Amino acid sequence: MSRKMSAKICAKLIVSVAILLVSSAVGLAQQAEPDDVASGAADIGTIGTEGGLISYKASLGYPGDIDWFTFTADAPTELFISSDSTKSLRIVIYDENLTYIDSGEGYLSIKAEASTYFVRVDSLDLETGNYSIALSNLFESEPNDCITDGNVLGPLADMTMVGGSIKPMADTDFFLFEVLPGSEGYVTITSRTYDTAEDVEDYQDEEEYFSDLFDYSDSVPLVLYGYNESEGRYIPIDYGDYEIDTDLAVGSYAVRAESESMGPIAGYVLAIAFLDLECEDEPNDSPEEALEMSALAEGVALTKEGCILPGDDVDYYVFQVNESQEVVIETSGDSDGDSYLYMYDEEMEEIAYDDDGGDGTWSRIEEMLDPGTYYIEVESFWGDVFQYTLTVTGTKAEE
Repeated sequence: MSRKMSAKICAKLIVSVAILLVSSAVGLAQQAEPDDVASGAADIGTIGTEGGLISYKASLGYPGDIDWFTFTADAPTELFISSDSTKSLRIVIYDENLTYIDSGEGYLSIKAEASTYFVRVDSLDLETGNYSIALSNLFESEPNDCITDGNVLGPLADMTMVGGSIKPMADTDFFLFEVLPGSEGYVTITSRTYDTAEDVEDYQDEEEYFSDLFDYSDSVPLVLYGYNESEGRYIPIDYGDYEIDTDLAVGSYAVRAESESMGPIAGYVLAIAFLDLECEDEPNDSPEEALEMSALAEGVALTKEGCILPGDDVDYYVFQVNESQEVVIETSGDSDGDSYLYMYDEEMEEIAYDDDGGDGTWSRIEEMLDPGTYYIEVESFWGDVFQYTLTVTGTKAEE
């Protein structure tokens, strides 16, 4: 691990501890909402014995906000609960008497009895903004080992989840879905493995189970296909070890899931979700495609809303300086985005760069600039997906 990376990890841990220490005070300073407490939990519906899906949009309105939900299972069922992957959200589930059952970051799997349940969602990093939460007991139906036999998930909702397993060895699973007019946009497709109750019972004792669990793990690589009308078949368009982030137009799509090691996997969950992001006009992935921010005038801020999506995306912007100014370029946002900034002159010679000079892990560059054209590059330090606001301000140089 590099010295820069080690220092950055330590700095992040210190910031996280400081944030947690002040979180309760921040929350108390905000106006209370009905769903801040269990008695005001939003009722998101009832899930059946099989083949059920509930998808619900919500928002964390301020740092330290807590959202409560309630739902009913009308019969015993295995149930997945998940949030979208754009924020580090904690999910906690309770029974009807508010007795704690389990918790997890972004995902839970439980054996639900016929009863009412409560779910609490918050962000350990005090992130804010929109997110989706989904409950599902959809499971794959074999055979689905080729696209023509793929399980049909139908039109993509805010968030769709389906459970599956890779059995026997070298099994592959296909799932089909559609993006309808008016629903096109950025989508994240993720896979998570989990251990079934039967697998735990196969071990002689708990110590042996957890030892094996931490010594070995497998992932479910994904391949995304799009249906090509002119060729009359599905064609691979993207892939990922456990996640795919992409912009999908109206059309028909398929996802293939398989085992990384070609061995069996007892259980996995496939989640497909629209990302509720406000992004700039793509492509702006090169200086030639840079988005225009116009000329910088003293006392007037130039701003653009942008997204790093997928994680290796880079965004370019261009602006002009008509008279010498002290210029500040910074990124900011509601979520915990870890941006990296570069600034170039019109010959694309690097002038400055910054990692964490702004608020938290956001970036900030401050430079005295002569009249000319300048380019800004925004990218992700960790390869994460996030939304950001880019702001450029200038102060006239003193004569």
